[in-house]
Amino acid sequence: MTVHDPSPSPRGTSSTRALIVASIALFTDNLVVGLAVPVLPLLPSVVDAGPTWTGVLFASYAVAVVVSALVAGRFVDRYGPKTPLLIGMVGLAAATLLFATGGPYWLLLLARTAQGMSGGMSWVAALSLIAATTTFEKRGQQMGIAISMITLGVLIGPPLAGVMVEHFGTASPFLFAAAVALIDGVLRIILIKDSPRVADDTSGPFAVLRVPGSVSIVVAIVIGAAVMAGVEPVLPVHLNASALTIGLLFGLAALTGVIANPIVGSLVASVSSRILIGLGIVAVVASLLTVGVSTELWQTAIGMGLLGVSAALLHAPATTLISDQGFQAQPPTLGGSFSLYTLAYAVGLAGGPLLTGFAVEHAGFTTAMVIAAVILATLGAVSLRRLPVPTTVQSKGHDPRRGHRR
Repeated sequence: MTVHDPSPSPRGTSSTRALIVASIALFTDNLVVGLAVPVLPLLPSVVDAGPTWTGVLFASYAVAVVVSALVAGRFVDRYGPKTPLLIGMVGLAAATLLFATGGPYWLLLLARTAQGMSGGMSWVAALSLIAATTTFEKRGQQMGIAISMITLGVLIGPPLAGVMVEHFGTASPFLFAAAVALIDGVLRIILIKDSPRVADDTSGPFAVLRVPGSVSIVVAIVIGAAVMAGVEPVLPVHLNASALTIGLLFGLAALTGVIANPIVGSLVASVSSRILIGLGIVAVVASLLTVGVSTELWQTAIGMGLLGVSAALLHAPATTLISDQGFQAQPPTLGGSFSLYTLAYAVGLAGGPLLTGFAVEHAGFTTAMVIAAVILATLGAVSLRRLPVPTTVQSKGHDPRRGHRR
């Protein structure tokens, strides 16, 4: 086995360039996802297919992300993140152009699957690029900024699509998205000077999962994804408010996440991850209980603001810790770390709505929020006990990458 030092060289891709490329890649991917959400159900071929097949169309994205993430991790370790980033860009541009055709349904399903495959590639490669070009002390803040760009893309996409459809037709958001993807691709080519890799003998996400403490990090990622995803399908029906009001409430949650992520990330190197993630779990409980018992709109708004903060407190430290776990895997893997991150995030996105939907149907909205809070708090409390201390902290500033030599 040949193990490579992924730390930045003087002539390599700087951490600033890596952050720019990764942030724009993550923003673009989630912007395109957000642009598609309000438009796809309006396309004639999707309307004709019916609600069940519309659900299949939307679910195909998550399935494709999971499959792609498993492949992308090994690809990143062996060849570095640059090639997967470019593959993701080409796939995203192609998918958006296929969406612009408006159908038939099977073509839209193919486009949605391609969108998920490119998204999985981009997520794993972008986060790996940041981890490969930063020390632990700076990694938390840069991961926080990158995660904020994910939230920003999701926040901007739907309202922008609505305006474009109203003025330019249903194809316009996808043509715009294809243009953004191509510009993003040019930046990836220009700014990434090299493609740091970890090992010729690659491992995957399950090798990282076997490292002591990884399960606890995965639980934190799942909770962070599940709490927002769980509220999304049930709150609008409970409030019975206008679409604008619902949009503003979720926009508030996204905005607080955008602001909080880099702040929490900057604290990762100096504040115990147990404290940050513990506060995140407290914020999850507080947000769900506040949303559940609120009788006034302003009270619900406070709960939604806490929701965004809770996700930042969980994801910023977890994203940083998972890269450290990858360096301890045998063989070392960055791609495997962020494959595991992406898989855990997907589990949260799927599990949150299942939990709250079932609980609301059988126990009502308020009780469902209490049940979700108790379950997530219990999972979080158990995971905190086994949360790892980063090797960089254990060895007083030593970066585990420095031990990997060509």
